Amino acid sequence: MLLHHPVELLGVLLAGLLVPLKHAAEVERALQRRVAMVGSSVLLAGPHNITLIHSVQWEHLNGTASHTILQYERHNLTIHMPYIARAHLHASNGSLLLEDLQESDSGIYRVTVNRAERESLTVLLDVLKPVSHPQLWSRGLVAKASGEVLCEVAEGRADTFTWKKDGQMLPPDRSYHLSGSLSVLHLRVAKKSDCGSYSCNASNGISWQETSLNVTVAGLSPPLQDVLRISVVAVVFAAVSGWGIIFPVCQSEKLRIRGELWRWLSAYTCGLVCISSILAGTAGILWMREEGPSIAVIVPEIFLLYVIVITFLVAFTVTFQPTKLIQLKSTAAQRTMGYAAPGGVLLVVVTSSFHMKNIHQRHEEGCTAFMDVTTLVVSTAAVLALPILAIFLCYHTTQGWLQEHDSSCADKERSFEMSLPISMDPDLTS
Repeated sequence: MLLHHPVELLGVLLAGLLVPLKHAAEVERALQRRVAMVGSSVLLAGPHNITLIHSVQWEHLNGTASHTILQYERHNLTIHMPYIARAHLHASNGSLLLEDLQESDSGIYRVTVNRAERESLTVLLDVLKPVSHPQLWSRGLVAKASGEVLCEVAEGRADTFTWKKDGQMLPPDRSYHLSGSLSVLHLRVAKKSDCGSYSCNASNGISWQETSLNVTVAGLSPPLQDVLRISVVAVVFAAVSGWGIIFPVCQSEKLRIRGELWRWLSAYTCGLVCISSILAGTAGILWMREEGPSIAVIVPEIFLLYVIVITFLVAFTVTFQPTKLIQLKSTAAQRTMGYAAPGGVLLVVVTSSFHMKNIHQRHEEGCTAFMDVTTLVVSTAAVLALPILAIFLCYHTTQGWLQEHDSSCADKERSFEMSLPISMDPDLTS
């Protein structure tokens, strides 16, 4: 029969859909919303269209459970736990006064007046603590990397977080809320323009608080800061070893260091060149790990490895097997060993300077102060220079002793000659 009346069937279906919507609209109108602070009191009003009240029942709907607060019937009032001494009924209009509110009192309250007439009203109560001052901190703010600025409320539940930068409101899609107490502002690719004063405003229905933080974006990540430190130390090693190589060459042939002191000076300077090459190579590897492989870094790494091997062999041979150097007859081998240390010094200085220049350019992409390496340079140079100074001091002390010894021997010979008797000429005596 319904198949023959499709229009009537459509009307029945539409009516069935409109009934729940109408009911939901009535419930929405009947639902009142109230916000109160913890520790305060709130008055929940009853239905306004009731002139004569015979019975009243208030209930607290918290989740799926229903708890009766009080019942009023013919001048008989019953208040249930835990609302004794906290709940007060105004029988004339059915309103409920709740005192000393706690967060657990949040939920839906329903009042039913005159059971026979089933007049009811629902009230949504939200009991809140005032929000505390938000705590702001940043995380991972390095140029060309993603970072975050976090805003957390220690006490109270914040319903809304708003962000500002230098007094200008930021779009809501820049941040997201993890909970009622934490909001995160996401910086997808941090850059120098992201530096500035950020403020976070946390609010709920009864209070609001705002805190500001001066945010800086670092130009250098921790690995690149390590590259800078290693490069600086490598240059200091190379400079001190270069001093140990050049100073003896500048001396005259007569005063040049020889013998045992020359052996120790050569071993020490070659060792410094070897260590500085290792440091420069390590800085290059860390740089490529952070920025990716590059021909400008790979080629010097190969030459640094060659310098490391040669200078290590020279330092080891000079220290433990010096006679093998004397027996070495190959001119090519002698030149290789002779030029390895000076060439290594130059290579380390050029390579480390390249890294420091690139690091300085990366630093300019942030807004933090450049890392101070003065203390590192001075302390490293002072420690490395001590053995060379000791060798030179020992050399000059030895030279002074030899000069005094030679002078003393000459004086003794002169005194001996003067003490001899003058020989007489035989012709004169005759």
